[in-house]
Amino acid sequence: MAALLDVCDLHAAYGPTRVLHGVNFSLEEGSITALLGANGAGKTTTLRALCGMVKTQGEVRYAGQRIDGKATEDIVRLGIAHVPDGRGTFVNLSTEENLRLGAYVRKDKSKLAEDFERIYGYFPRLKERRHQQAGTLSGGEQQMLAVSRALMLRPKLLLLDEPSFGLAPLIVKEIFEIMRGINKTEKVSILLVEQNAAMALDLADRAYLIETGNVVLSGTSSEIKQNEAVRRSYLGY
Repeated sequence: MAALLDVCDLHAAYGPTRVLHGVNFSLEEGSITALLGANGAGKTTTLRALCGMVKTQGEVRYAGQRIDGKATEDIVRLGIAHVPDGRGTFVNLSTEENLRLGAYVRKDKSKLAEDFERIYGYFPRLKERRHQQAGTLSGGEQQMLAVSRALMLRPKLLLLDEPSFGLAPLIVKEIFEIMRGINKTEKVSILLVEQNAAMALDLADRAYLIETGNVVLSGTSSEIKQNEAVRRSYLGY
């Protein structure tokens, strides 16, 4: 399977504070890849760097094309959708207005009605609340909305940042199962940043462990699960 995303010697900084120190990884087309690590390891910064949201050095190739240095909106137009930590909900807009914003940069607007029904098929609760102000949704519903808004772009690559944060386990399980289905049926590749290492490894094909801005371990999910240091520090057994 060909690499959809190739990251080579990626450095990133916020002003004088360097966060990434030469990160290397790749993501195969059609796969789910997880980035694991503790708080402050550089996982969220990695996603922001891929989207051109922080100052970077190094090389990022998407579908064979260099995207490092491109403006964020141009990266989105290439088919990369980012679900940020904190969900980024437009709280004063309705659920449906939030979803419409997800398709804003799409050239083809003729299939929007079809896409609304596709999204509501995955998340029926959003259909029930389509006219409701998004800020009044529950945390789980807002996470569903954030994922759905990204899917309205019809992306080839979905960047998911901490989708389980602050949610009840049953809601997390539901969202992860839907993401698995979207990956299988729509062939959307997923790069997942997640502190719940056990759930991330159950979902992902491959994983990379980031510590203090460096990739220190990589392999298939089953290989990472068997690593003693990972089991002790991140899986709790």
